[in-house]
Amino acid sequence: MVVDHRVRMVGRARDADLILPDRSVSRHHFQIVETEHGTRVHVCPTAAPLVHAGCETLDVLVKVGDSLVVGNTVLLVAEADTDGSQPPASYGSTMVHALLNGPAADARGFAAVFALNEALATTEDMGSLESALANWARAHADCESIEITDAPSNVLSGANDTVTNGASNGDAMAVLETVTPAGRVKLVVPAHGASPRWIAFATTLSPDRVTDLLRRLLVVAVQICASRIAQISALRTVKAELETFRQQAVGSAHAFLGTSVAADRLVRIIPKLAVSDTVVLLTGETGVGKTFVARLIHETGSRKDEPLKVINCAAIPDNLIESELFGHERGAFTGAVAARPGALESAGRGTVLLDEIGELPLASQAKLLRVLEEKCFERVGSNRSVTLQARVIAATNRDLQAMVTAGTFRSDLFFRISVVSASVPPLRERGDDLLLLAQQILLDFAPSTGRRIDGFSPEALAAIRRYPWPGNVRELRNAIEHAVVLGDGPWIAPSDLPVAVNGVHEPSVNGASAQAAGEDPFIVRLPASLEWVERRAIDAALLQTNGNRTKAAALLGINRQTLYNKLREVPRS
Repeated sequence: MVVDHRVRMVGRARDADLILPDRSVSRHHFQIVETEHGTRVHVCPTAAPLVHAGCETLDVLVKVGDSLVVGNTVLLVAEADTDGSQPPASYGSTMVHALLNGPAADARGFAAVFALNEALATTEDMGSLESALANWARAHADCESIEITDAPSNVLSGANDTVTNGASNGDAMAVLETVTPAGRVKLVVPAHGASPRWIAFATTLSPDRVTDLLRRLLVVAVQICASRIAQISALRTVKAELETFRQQAVGSAHAFLGTSVAADRLVRIIPKLAVSDTVVLLTGETGVGKTFVARLIHETGSRKDEPLKVINCAAIPDNLIESELFGHERGAFTGAVAARPGALESAGRGTVLLDEIGELPLASQAKLLRVLEEKCFERVGSNRSVTLQARVIAATNRDLQAMVTAGTFRSDLFFRISVVSASVPPLRERGDDLLLLAQQILLDFAPSTGRRIDGFSPEALAAIRRYPWPGNVRELRNAIEHAVVLGDGPWIAPSDLPVAVNGVHEPSVNGASAQAAGEDPFIVRLPASLEWVERRAIDAALLQTNGNRTKAAALLGINRQTLYNKLREVPRS
């Protein structure tokens, strides 16, 4: 018998003769040497002992059939495939390979499956999945490369013989095994239920070294990949649907559009608000885009991958608002048939927008103040404390300071939520931003029309520019959607817009003086006094409402008595 006295190293290091992909194994764990007395296993000085015959050992003579436990790996000592005629180097290599047979190989296969699961868990697209699978195949399956494809014929070209395993029943999705001109085996495994449908593994092994265990391992690996591919596809679909819903709600813009002074002031502070966890109060008229600004703050901050929950305090009955915010236990009130978390809890580490917070009942205001101060709350009907992890943003179109004075809003809550506040400007203060927003909104709606839309005609833009837009961006969006649905040609014409918009320039009883002078009552020519500008605004409102002073006051954002006083005080143009 030829005895090989060379030392073989076993461990996790790449230069080991037998590499064990086991994190509990040292880089150089133990040595194997063939001596006159048999095969000796010797543990390296810094490594943990082996388990042999149920006992820990640092140095032991082993025989065929013995098992060794190192870390989480089981090795079986098997008889080398040699009759003594081969040189020592070949014998040593065969001996190392023999250690991978039997239970040791099964343990290695389990470890490989766990490693693949861990590697694929962080993949988010096909590129990262293919890269993770290729790295895994090199480390655990003796492969030099992989290829994911829809057609197995693409990866079988140039192969010598093709062997189809398990295809006796005519199954077109059986595992294909080929031998390359270099004498290496290539295995093409079907990924059932996934697209692409095949994964090819180019091994570094000759046909006599490819075992059934390796084939089974690759089949399992491909099914794990197929499952992950399906998850990635579903995730991509969900993200696309969420983006569609987002565009329908707030538009496709991912920044606050506008070059006006008012818009620029807000644009500069949004990044500062995004990096902070402080409660923010957004103020502004109805429809100016407070929800959109809140979404920008959320999506540009560290919480962007977490949920954004929007609670409209004005749309929820007073007796249910606390349940919506804090959640409730089963039986907490009539109709509470099951426990349910509230927005503050289900948002996790995301963001909760309390829209129209000025409509919150006084009793709920006190509880919300406690939550913001103590960072904890209880579900309705429970005494178990829940920690607040979400960030809170509040929004309102009301004058909270005036409400505090009137006693309808708690002063302590007002001071707590208004530490940092931002005012979202109305369209009338944003100048040419109006036309920029109109173009962007049209881009959002155009793909769903089924017809070609090139833009707005000059006359339509002029009508849009003249109209005061009391409903701000929301009203502008509705008007453009109206034009997109009812329009026919490639250009949005004034007649496509709502009557309230395209009819602003038409004469009316209260615009007689301006019309007689040959002027448009909605055009302000500078220089002009503030009193004159105010009078022009009143005339424009009365013109829009056909002389109805109550509606004109609402359009201007003032009460009717104030309008009467202005009509008496402000000189006519």
